[in-house]
Amino acid sequence: MDQAKNWEEFREACSYSHIPGENMVWADKAGNIGWQAVGIAPIRPHWSGLVPIPGDGRYEWEGYLPIKAKPHVCNPKSGIKITANENQVPDDYPYRNAVSYSWADPYRADRIAEVLNTGKKHSLMDMAQLQTDYLSIPARNLVPLLKGLEMNNKQVTQTRDILLNWDYKLEVNSVAAAIYVAWEKQLKESMYRLMVPEEVRDYISYLPMANVVNWLVSPVPEMGDDPVAMRDQLLISSLEESVNELNQRLGNNMDDWQYGQEDYKHILFRHPLSAAVNAQTRDKLDVGPYPRGGNGYTVGSTGGNDNQSSGASFRLIVDTGSWDAALGSNTPGQSGDPDSPYYKNLFEQWAQDRYFPVYYNREKIEKVAKEVMRLLP
Repeated sequence: MDQAKNWEEFREACSYSHIPGENMVWADKAGNIGWQAVGIAPIRPHWSGLVPIPGDGRYEWEGYLPIKAKPHVCNPKSGIKITANENQVPDDYPYRNAVSYSWADPYRADRIAEVLNTGKKHSLMDMAQLQTDYLSIPARNLVPLLKGLEMNNKQVTQTRDILLNWDYKLEVNSVAAAIYVAWEKQLKESMYRLMVPEEVRDYISYLPMANVVNWLVSPVPEMGDDPVAMRDQLLISSLEESVNELNQRLGNNMDDWQYGQEDYKHILFRHPLSAAVNAQTRDKLDVGPYPRGGNGYTVGSTGGNDNQSSGASFRLIVDTGSWDAALGSNTPGQSGDPDSPYYKNLFEQWAQDRYFPVYYNREKIEKVAKEVMRLLP
């Protein structure tokens, strides 16, 4: 794949990428762009693959779908290709049962499209800001629903007003972000209890955020005889519960309710051996903690609850017309040896959403090299 000289060679290389399922993207210095889904997928002629089926011979696979037959696109009319794990399968795709039905919520892709389709030309630094963008589209949809609602408590009223005057960005030092994320969590739990019958909760463990947002913005009959009143009461009670939680976790001073902190949103890399060693060794192996912003629905994805457990550990921004202008970020470091100065030297820069130059020209690489390692047989 790295040696492909054109789109066709790239797609041929993609046909060898069997596991895992991934989005592979192509860009060249002539301005061509493309996307190819990869990963082996069984052809299921008679069922969706969403539920277990009996092994009596009626539901056998008919081989595997060739990877080049999976969804792909070259030079889309928009001039932009976005992949953020959202559903990209066309409605008329003939092998839908082979590529599944479960996807990430659309918000990260929607935000990327929102920024890229403004009509302006974007620089490398614009791309860096976009990769680490913390605007929450769910927040932008949900917070306005609080307008005009009466709260029973002065502090809860304060939190409502803070949210209504917020820019919807889950920034590290934001009190509003701390309030919103706690509220969002309570809303999801409340909607789960309301919408998922108790007898199936062993099989349905969560609700997609898009469902929660849609049901709250446009209340559904399952919310009772007066769905709007039920929705409003749920918004209020969930905010009250989130305020109680924040008081217990972060104290009664709301100025201390900043989102990015060790007691709330942060990143701590725990070494696989961390629990098996003494405290002194653990301090050498573990990296962090450090404050983080965002969540799993922001372009700068920091999934997980308090400790970030998913997201991009490595990022790259490339101008294919000028490779040495590339920018990158990585964490925690290039070495796996905890005694090496390069074990975690990239961590803080990454956690602060900063980038470093990535050179391709040998002369530039040698100028900035810190160490040369020669491996001889």
